[in-house]
Amino acid sequence: MNVAETTTTEGPGRGRIVTLDLLRGLALLGMLMAHCRKLLGGDLAGWGDNPAGWFITLLVAEKDRAVFAFLFGVGFAVMLRQLEKKGLGVGPIFLRRLGVLYAIGFAVEVLTPLPILRDYAWWGLALLVLKEGTTKSLLVIAVLSLAAWPLREAASTAVSTLKIGWEATVRSERAQIAGREAQLRDYDAQVTSGTYAEVVWTRAVAIVEHPLALARYTPDIYLTLFILGLLALRHGIFADPWRHRRLIIGFMVAGVVAWAAYWWWLPGVSAAGLPPKLALRLPTGFGFLDEQWLAFTAIGGVALLVARRPVWATWLAPLGWVGKMALTNYLVHAAVLDFLAAHYGLGWRIPGWAEIGLALGLFAAMALGSRWWLQRYQYGPVEWAWRCLTYWQRQPLRRAAGAVAAE
Repeated sequence: MNVAETTTTEGPGRGRIVTLDLLRGLALLGMLMAHCRKLLGGDLAGWGDNPAGWFITLLVAEKDRAVFAFLFGVGFAVMLRQLEKKGLGVGPIFLRRLGVLYAIGFAVEVLTPLPILRDYAWWGLALLVLKEGTTKSLLVIAVLSLAAWPLREAASTAVSTLKIGWEATVRSERAQIAGREAQLRDYDAQVTSGTYAEVVWTRAVAIVEHPLALARYTPDIYLTLFILGLLALRHGIFADPWRHRRLIIGFMVAGVVAWAAYWWWLPGVSAAGLPPKLALRLPTGFGFLDEQWLAFTAIGGVALLVARRPVWATWLAPLGWVGKMALTNYLVHAAVLDFLAAHYGLGWRIPGWAEIGLALGLFAAMALGSRWWLQRYQYGPVEWAWRCLTYWQRQPLRRAAGAVAAE
């Protein structure tokens, strides 16, 4: 039997796809490593001086975010299917769900240096609009989303060139880039000094002052990943991964090729002749050769491994425990790492191998804590609150007597 089709049988887990929980846990493990490197690590230096740091940079950082983005699209499609089966209104429920996610993301972004959830909530609105689209139309939109930033920059350059000429446009774009970099340096200086209250205020002001920035309306790889996740669920990729192995392996290979091109080919491609803004998009192949595509190698690998050898679902169970409480564990990891790293906390800095060790230690604690919690409760605490607000009614939390929770 294909374990990807095997779901838990107790109440809250009924209908859960085992592989998705494993992937969420794997993504959170990657995020722990990436954020330990980002917040607690020193200079990357050369490969020989910091192999652990390079391991995280090359194989983990950014790919963790891509896995989560893909799974967000899958999760959207799963919930959409469940709501339609129950005959519930999709629009109001999803709007509340995304609104709560945005509020959580706002709090996380203000209280810690880890922004991500607000973007998920924002572009989740696009999925509401696109959910009924045909596969072909969604794939076209996914490609356009990848190219949106380069197209925007090219259009801006073209309009400016028509108005003031090429040379003046180049000077103007260089000045804009320099101004933006100066703003970022000033912001970094503010959030890396002062009291915690001052830092929180600075972060909040930065968000509130630019709620309608043009960048907010420009999609990128994350909307593409949302759409691909939605399509993966729609076409039964996780219902029977082994039957779709050729497609999955194709994505895995493409992920490796794009990742290799990002690191070892694109850095040698000259940006001569490109306008400054568009040149900034060259390192990602104008959106198409991003290192984050390596995430598909991990996603496909886990899906095929568990489908072909069901025992791996048991061996990898700790990933699933963490994955079932992914949002709760994400918030915990953000708070803990911020306290360890920030100047208003302990201000730790650790070497490369310690980054991996700390990440593994924190993940082990999360796995044990999640297993303990799930043996007693149906959902993680944040997941439960999110669910209550989504459906606008109190949801059961405690497990029925005798229920087995943490498989």
